[in-house]
Amino acid sequence: MFEKLAAVFGLKQHQQEEEITQVINIYDAVLAHSAWKKRLLEFLEGRSKEDLNPGNICVDYLCVLGKWIHSDGKIRFGDQPEFIKLVEEHAKFHQHAAKVVEAHKVGDTDRAMEILAGSFDDQSRKTVNCLTKLNTIVEEHNRKTAAQ
Repeated sequence: MFEKLAAVFGLKQHQQEEEITQVINIYDAVLAHSAWKKRLLEFLEGRSKEDLNPGNICVDYLCVLGKWIHSDGKIRFGDQPEFIKLVEEHAKFHQHAAKVVEAHKVGDTDRAMEILAGSFDDQSRKTVNCLTKLNTIVEEHNRKTAAQ
């Protein structure tokens, strides 16, 4: 499995395991971002033990995907239009998630639910779509390189 993931992102088999782990964390990050809706819904319904802080949530470089985007991802893909779009959409994702929490914390749970079901949902899809497009480009590049 490591070899396949490494190949998708153009890593050589002899590169350090931590680099390969970084690739796996991208997939984990997609799952984590997909799970945010459930996490926020549980918070709004009072079923969460988390004390979510909108000031932390709105920062896009604290999660695993954000750390990758602002470090290894930027180094490797920073000039790709799809990567640039991912950076923008991922930042917006965190802003929308923070708005859900902010609305709830000021007592406007109806507005929080509206954001969650509307703009947050849309932004979540856009972020995942950007990752999918970037991954497609990387796979195509790797196929061309392997064919040479």
